[in-house]
Amino acid sequence: MIIMLMFMVNRGVMHEADRNTFYRLCFNTQLLFLLDVLWVLLDGATYTGARMLNYFINAAYFAQCGILCYFWSQYSLHLSGSQRFSGKFFKVLFIVPMAVEILLSVVSIKTGWYFTIDADNHYHRGNLLFIQVIVMFLYLVYSLLVAVFTIKQQRDILNRNKLYAISALGFLPFISQCLQAQFPGVSVFCTGATLGLVIVFLEIQREMISVDPLTRLNNRNQASIYLSGRFKQEIPGKKLYQFLVDLDKFKSINDTYGHMEGDNALIIVSSVLKNVCGPQGHFISRYGGDEFVVFANLPDNAAADNLCELLENKLRERSQTLPYTLALSVGYAALREGETEESLLSRADASLYKIKKRKHAER
Repeated sequence: MIIMLMFMVNRGVMHEADRNTFYRLCFNTQLLFLLDVLWVLLDGATYTGARMLNYFINAAYFAQCGILCYFWSQYSLHLSGSQRFSGKFFKVLFIVPMAVEILLSVVSIKTGWYFTIDADNHYHRGNLLFIQVIVMFLYLVYSLLVAVFTIKQQRDILNRNKLYAISALGFLPFISQCLQAQFPGVSVFCTGATLGLVIVFLEIQREMISVDPLTRLNNRNQASIYLSGRFKQEIPGKKLYQFLVDLDKFKSINDTYGHMEGDNALIIVSSVLKNVCGPQGHFISRYGGDEFVVFANLPDNAAADNLCELLENKLRERSQTLPYTLALSVGYAALREGETEESLLSRADASLYKIKKRKHAER
């Protein structure tokens, strides 16, 4: 399964950074599995040099456990997008347990701290093997906590689904490692690690068909799915508002500064939408071109007007350092009882048209 994932990732269309980090994690996982298989084949073998080879395979296996868990925790951090512990000091600090694991694994050939090989070429646990277990737990627990704490702070449904997958990436290997430590000889870590990778891979594929690649917002299809589900729900004291957000003079930015700068303008708008609407749990998507859609549960039109004003002010602040001014036109409509998706969109679009017509008359 790991080899199949590596092949699919290598042939797929994932972002380069995502592809490289996931491929590296799969490779290191597969390498650990291979060393585990070699250990089974060597343990108890009687041919010449088998005992010495068994020493080296065991040392390589325990060292690879530390290396794999290090990459595991780093990949969880990469997927979550968290900036915690991203400084140089913390990067060095995260390497220390892995370095200790590698050092103890190598010297155990002489000291027997992690393992010993008897005269019949059979493996036995060393007195300090608990250190190896602790190192693995530290990395795996970190991977799990990164996802759990980020989930608590993330109210966007799309990102929460991704973080649930990241939690599986840490939880399944963690539980399987606990079982393997409790029951020696039961190699369930391989199963837990493989399932964790499969779940993350499936989530990455789901994200690729659900997320706009430029802005990393939900795409138009996800907006339709969200609205269809929202029609079946009622929130006491609040109504569902659909906002249509349009970037003013987007064509002139492309014509004057080039399409790369136009893309940058869209990224800035999406960032403002995330910062303003994300913490409040509003649904955000890129509808197409320079248009965005926001669905928000609000008590009345006054709250909707406040949200429009806040978006415009925040974007104006963000564009102060740019050679041009970014401005938004925002129209909205509140969902009426028995209304269809098309009708709600039509009324929000009519509201946006009025705003843009008024701005054009004022120029």
